[in-house]
Amino acid sequence: MKKLITLVAIFSLGFGFYAKAQYIGAQDLPSEISQDFSAKYPKFTKVDWEKDGKHYKATFNVEQYAHQLVYDKNGNLVSQEFGLPVSSLPADVTNGIKKNFPELEIQGADEIVKKGRVSYELSLKDGNSIAEKVLVASNGLIIKTMVDQQ
Repeated sequence: MKKLITLVAIFSLGFGFYAKAQYIGAQDLPSEISQDFSAKYPKFTKVDWEKDGKHYKATFNVEQYAHQLVYDKNGNLVSQEFGLPVSSLPADVTNGIKKNFPELEIQGADEIVKKGRVSYELSLKDGNSIAEKVLVASNGLIIKTMVDQQ
C-alpha cells in the first residue's frame, strides 16, 4: 500500500509539472500582446492562445500551414514559427539536405525566427518511411538532427 501511495504521489507531481501550460482566451492576454497581434494579423480571429510560464503562444493557420508566435509578458515577440511549402525553401537549405541526406526527401518545412536568426525545421523521409527531423541554418548547415518518433 505504501508503494502505491508513493507511485500515485510521484505520478501526480510529475503530471503537475507536465501540465504547466494552459490554454487561455484572448481576453486574458496582456494588452501589449493583444495590440501587437491584432496589428500584424488583423484577419485572424481563430487563434489558440496558451500561457506557458512567462510566455504566451499564439497558434493559428494560414492556408494549410500552422503558425506559432511566442511573446513575453511585455508583448515582445520572442520567436516565430511558420509552416511553408517545401518549394519555397532557399536553395542553400535544399542543397544542404541533398548533400548531407541524399537518400531522404523533404516532406515538410517550418521557418523559425528567433533572436533575429532564421533557421528551418524539416521533416525528412525515405521510401521505407524512416523519418527524421533536421534543424538547418539558412546557409544550409545542419544544426541538429532528431529522430522522428512516428
